[in-house]
Amino acid sequence: MSRKQAEEQLSEVEQKYRTLVEQIPGVIYVSPINNTTKVAYISPQLQQLLGIAPEDWNFGFFNSWLDYTHPNDRDRLWQAVNTTIATGEPLRIEYRMIRRDGKTIWVRNQANLVFCADGQTQLLHGLVFDISDVYDELCLRKQAQESEELYRTILEDQTELIARGLPDGTFTFINEAYRRFFGLERDKIIGQHYKPVVFEEDQERVFSLVNSISLENPVITIENRVVACQGVRWTQWIVRGIFDDQGAIVELQSVGRDITDRKLVEQALSENEQKFRAIFNQTIQFMGLLQPNGIVLEANQTALEFAGINREEVVGKPLWEAKWWTISLNTQEQLKTAIAAAANGEFIRYEVEILGRDGQAIAIDFSLRPILDETGHITLLISEGRDITAYKVALQERRKAEEALRSSQDFLQKVANTVPHILYLFDLLKGTSIYLNEKSVTILGYSPEEFCNADPQWLINCFHPDDQYLCNDIANRFVNLNDNEVLSTEYRFRHKNGEWRWLHTREVVFARDVNGTPTQILGSVEDISTRKEAEVMLRQQAEGERLITEVTQQIRQSLNFEEVLNTTVNSIRQCLGSDSVAIYQLKSDGSGNFAAESVGDDYPQRLELTMHPFSLKQDFSDYYQGLPKVFHNIQESDFSADVFELLQLYQVKAAIIVPILNGEHLWGLLIAHQCAAPRYWQAFEVNLLQQLASQVAIAIHQSVLYQQVQVANEELQRLATLDGLTQIANRRRFDEYLETEWQRLKREQLSLSLILFDVDFFKLYNDTYGHLGGDDCLRQLASALKNIVKRPADLVARYGGEEFAIILPNTEIQGAIYVAQTIRQAVRDLAIPHAQSRVCDRVTVSLGVVSIVPNSGISPSDLINAADKALYVAKQQGRDRVHAVSVVVPS
Repeated sequence: MSRKQAEEQLSEVEQKYRTLVEQIPGVIYVSPINNTTKVAYISPQLQQLLGIAPEDWNFGFFNSWLDYTHPNDRDRLWQAVNTTIATGEPLRIEYRMIRRDGKTIWVRNQANLVFCADGQTQLLHGLVFDISDVYDELCLRKQAQESEELYRTILEDQTELIARGLPDGTFTFINEAYRRFFGLERDKIIGQHYKPVVFEEDQERVFSLVNSISLENPVITIENRVVACQGVRWTQWIVRGIFDDQGAIVELQSVGRDITDRKLVEQALSENEQKFRAIFNQTIQFMGLLQPNGIVLEANQTALEFAGINREEVVGKPLWEAKWWTISLNTQEQLKTAIAAAANGEFIRYEVEILGRDGQAIAIDFSLRPILDETGHITLLISEGRDITAYKVALQERRKAEEALRSSQDFLQKVANTVPHILYLFDLLKGTSIYLNEKSVTILGYSPEEFCNADPQWLINCFHPDDQYLCNDIANRFVNLNDNEVLSTEYRFRHKNGEWRWLHTREVVFARDVNGTPTQILGSVEDISTRKEAEVMLRQQAEGERLITEVTQQIRQSLNFEEVLNTTVNSIRQCLGSDSVAIYQLKSDGSGNFAAESVGDDYPQRLELTMHPFSLKQDFSDYYQGLPKVFHNIQESDFSADVFELLQLYQVKAAIIVPILNGEHLWGLLIAHQCAAPRYWQAFEVNLLQQLASQVAIAIHQSVLYQQVQVANEELQRLATLDGLTQIANRRRFDEYLETEWQRLKREQLSLSLILFDVDFFKLYNDTYGHLGGDDCLRQLASALKNIVKRPADLVARYGGEEFAIILPNTEIQGAIYVAQTIRQAVRDLAIPHAQSRVCDRVTVSLGVVSIVPNSGISPSDLINAADKALYVAKQQGRDRVHAVSVVVPS
């Protein structure tokens, strides 16, 4: 066979091979590992797999392949390839790739490591094919299995109430939370209908809604009452219908939760809004809400009806343009001036004529009251007007009525002892009222007929539970009441809208039977709710003032800074009724610590912590201006995630933060926390904390001054008791200490020893070496003495000139002699030259030692004299020696 024929045959075989390779549903590749001269190959199926034509492929194989590998799988693929190269084991790996069009697919890569004919070059022969469909199916099966297991686990662990049932309403499954909530065992509810747990009055509505589930309406939400183990509770249910392929419902799935608390809150909010609207619109005075610039925000119905206009004609417009004020230009200008003054914080009140319904000029008593927010800024103006004409007419009518009542002196006297608000006659025998005036509607919302026709028990139920004792045996309360004697009572009574009103009743006996027993009571009822609220406010303000006075006195009377801080936080928490009050001290680096804290029993102490959520914010500009920060509800505030995390750790729901400024320095923060629930802080509470923060600042300044004085005093004391040359105790300190120890040891009857010594021939030393040399000699001696006499109770002092003294409490004569000998030797060991000494060529000392048990027969001066005499004897005996005596005899 010629070479040409062999090449043709080889080409034909290669073409068949390529044709076969290109039919394989996957990408065939050949990639050199350690030789870049070898040609890499990749099959045309690359176009189908990744959307890339082979001619566009970069044959730096692995780099290109990794570029299209999912970023999360690249390291895993590269590690598997390296393992195959290192060990020769076949490559088999599944991973994700990203097609050119951005779609992610799953592939399986199988390859073998082979050597070329040269025995050196390594090639990786492999096949890559798309397994997305197979992988997805396997994943779905696995997920379905895991989902089923997870579903059951989740259902059992959920706090929500979960149930499944048949279309006819019988249960097939309930979770543990459902069983606990209703207090039923599973075997007693599975297979049973849900009807028994639904509150009877709600059953018809619930059945109707459940029966309305269809393909068009597969999910419903129901709020209804149920009979739970804790009694009747409000619940919310989301019920979903499950349908088969024919659209028939095959199962009901429901998830429920207890919403009783939410229902109570919604009811309270609704009642509060109704109360406000009722009060605002039913008041007999003209009322309005204005912006500080005079734009009308709201006007009550009384004001609108007075002028015969509707709400749209005035809301959103300047008040002076409303019909009432168009009576004249002067009236409008006067109103503009009044609004401007009120916007600056003034309370305005004056009488003015305005237009009524029929264009009549009506005189009113008009006022403007500014409303401030917690920062002290004016946000609203409240306008009020009262028709003075009607008031005068009412006064005249009242005078006429009073004149008519004077025809009966007895009745007039009884009326004079009552307040003409609600007037009533109460029949003690029937237990009901037989007359009420129309004020019962204004004050309590009930008509006179409702009171007169009411059952006695209904009347009792209208009293606050804590005040119902007043309804017990009413007749006996008046048996001993004299005529014209007034019985006053304060109690709470439920308004028709459900609100509790404080009432003040003044009652007198109106009629008696033949035996003189009271049968009818005449009474008047005054609504004192506003007064009661004012009393509570005044008590709180008084408590705040008392607290400020108490803290101020504490600061003035105590120099114990820690005690002042603890008193402050405890008093504030008691006054505000808050859960926690703390004083947090800031450091220059932005960190800090709790200086004092008072917390309720249910909350942990935080004194060991060094970080507070409100110290994390680095912008303290408001604090430097002395401005507080008030948070009524932390959840509604704009805090960063790390601050929220700390707030949750500290269980903070609401807070007031007041800066503590020491001059211009931000010393720290005074913080009141509410941890149980959000709290709307009152303006006086913020003001109280600001005043107390000022008092704490005074305490801080006082403490700093006290510490400075203490340091100064200690330094003065030190200087006053030290010898300036030798830095040991001076003569003054020696005399004080000797007297103190003398008295103490006289009481304890223990020994006291004294050593007096001076430098031998010190005058000659000064003459020879000069006074500077003499001073240095004395300093060396003092230093040596301090190294020898080390007991805390012992005292080394410079007695005068070259003379020194050592006081040795609790030391008998033998110990004192030992100390003296040690001193004498230590001075010799210093080897300070003394050429003119007549004893030795170096400095020496002579010492007198005396010891005694102090008694009333002698004094400290006697001890000093005895020591001086002993010193004199030591000198007479030749100096550089110790002479001691143990008994002192008064001279």
